[in-house]
Amino acid sequence: MRDILLVEDCESDAALMNRCLRAAKVINRVRHLTDGAQAFAFLKNRENTSPVALVDVPSVLLLDLKLPKASGFELLGYIQMHPAFNDILKVVVSDLTNMQDIRTAYGMGAQSFLNKPVNLEDLRELIATYPEYWSLG
Repeated sequence: MRDILLVEDCESDAALMNRCLRAAKVINRVRHLTDGAQAFAFLKNRENTSPVALVDVPSVLLLDLKLPKASGFELLGYIQMHPAFNDILKVVVSDLTNMQDIRTAYGMGAQSFLNKPVNLEDLRELIATYPEYWSLG
C-alpha cells in the first residue's frame, strides 16, 4: 500500500484532511509536509530510487498551492517533468477561487481540485472517482 503525500502549511487544514480521510475509511499512511522545499526534497529523494523502490512514490498528492518556500505550482511543474511521478493522483486542495489559477493547475497535471475547507462528501466523491489510488478499510 502506497502513502498519501499531504503538502499543507496550515496545521488546522492538515488536521481536517486527516480526519476526513479516516472518516472515509482511507487506511493509506499520510505523510504530511509543511512547505514546498520539504516536498521538493521528498520527491527528489523518491525520483532517484531504483525502480524496485518506486513503491515509495506516493499514490496520491494532496497539494496546497500557496506554500512557503516553493509554491504548489512549482511542485506541479516539477512532477510534470519527471516520469517517475506519472502514476500519482495529483489533487489540488486550495481556497483559491481564481479560475485562471485553477485552469493553470489542471494544465500542469492536476487531476482534481478540492476546495478548502475540505468536507467529507467531496473527499468521498474523489475516492469514488479514482478508487485505484486509495486503500480502504
